[in-house]
Amino acid sequence: MVLQNKHLLVISSVYPETADANHGAFVREAIVRLQQPGVRFTVFAPAYEGSKSHILDGVKVYRFRYCLKRFENLVRDGAPTKLKRQPLYLFVAALYILLGACQLFWVCCKEKPDLLQVHWPFPHGLMALPASKLLNIPMVFSFHGAELLLANRFGFVAHILRWMLPMSAIVTANSSFTQGLIRKLYDGPVNIIPYGMTIQAKPSKCRPTGTDPRLLFVGRLDERKGLRYLLEALPTVLMHQPVRLRIVGKGILEPEIKAQCKALDLENVVDFLGFVTKEELADEYAACDIFVLPAIVDSKGDTEGLGIVIIEALAHEKPVIASAVGGIVDVIRSRETGLLVPEKAPSVLAQAIIELLLNPETAREMGRRGFQDVQSRFSWSQITLLWQQTFSEALGMSTALNPEERLKPNL
Repeated sequence: MVLQNKHLLVISSVYPETADANHGAFVREAIVRLQQPGVRFTVFAPAYEGSKSHILDGVKVYRFRYCLKRFENLVRDGAPTKLKRQPLYLFVAALYILLGACQLFWVCCKEKPDLLQVHWPFPHGLMALPASKLLNIPMVFSFHGAELLLANRFGFVAHILRWMLPMSAIVTANSSFTQGLIRKLYDGPVNIIPYGMTIQAKPSKCRPTGTDPRLLFVGRLDERKGLRYLLEALPTVLMHQPVRLRIVGKGILEPEIKAQCKALDLENVVDFLGFVTKEELADEYAACDIFVLPAIVDSKGDTEGLGIVIIEALAHEKPVIASAVGGIVDVIRSRETGLLVPEKAPSVLAQAIIELLLNPETAREMGRRGFQDVQSRFSWSQITLLWQQTFSEALGMSTALNPEERLKPNL
């Protein structure tokens, strides 16, 4: 067994509080898939408005406190967005790092982990560094893109990451896009390990005769998801074809998005579903005709590092229309499994939607090819082997995989 008798402590800004929650579900899914007899995981994640430490899937989740309850929501809508809109959160961010580092050191003294996996190495690498150095615990830095885009904008973040990266035993990226950003700061090896879907796929549902086709959007309602451009595209789509748009998710821009809907007279064709359970989310994927993710590079330089919701849509055999930004281009094969369009171009987006609505057999074929593609490239069986190999190498162990089972780190 590759990681027999090893204890891994995972540091993340997001982690679900319940099995049915979606916030950070991909981090939880990886841990669940890697759990096996003799391998122990512990999670260190921030409290949300005073939430307590708990156990989920047999894993101890330490929730560290860093501020008064009313301000303990720094990462819930995305820290960069919070900091831009409310600069006083800079003080909260400083407390997050300082108090997080102190509490993490205490947890490491108590739990004695063999390895630290550090998601979003800025700022969590700073939090992990004292425990790593003083207690001699190796680190794996796992990048998701946002922290690197922050480094493009703020020179001090880039300097900190350049300084910390050589201290990591292994560096991973969730996509070739994220790997490219790391290359600007670090010339060592970078393993690409994506993530897979976090829900159980359901068979597609036949739409009752006479009902309008469904478009589906899933994601946080913030700037980088580009939802405003999908809404701008809808009036053009409606001139050619009746359609309903289902929006799953909440976020800091929700009031503005709803106001835009009203201004465009779209209230009768747009459904805001808010947060939903995993079961309900799978139902939405199964019932939609086209999945749309109009992501952008936002005003903070942030964009999609991978796009797990796209993988989930493809796993439900749905065609995807998405912007050609960030890690999305790693997932969608344009004209094969979906359509890639320029960002911030509602007229082009509208034409792509109309094209698939008017050619349902083409859309269905894209969905079928997408399903086959994610089964081969984003299956958890392959991803789990990559993580086992990565953790084993970071611990200085020989990987217990046969040569034919060993996967190249760069997918």
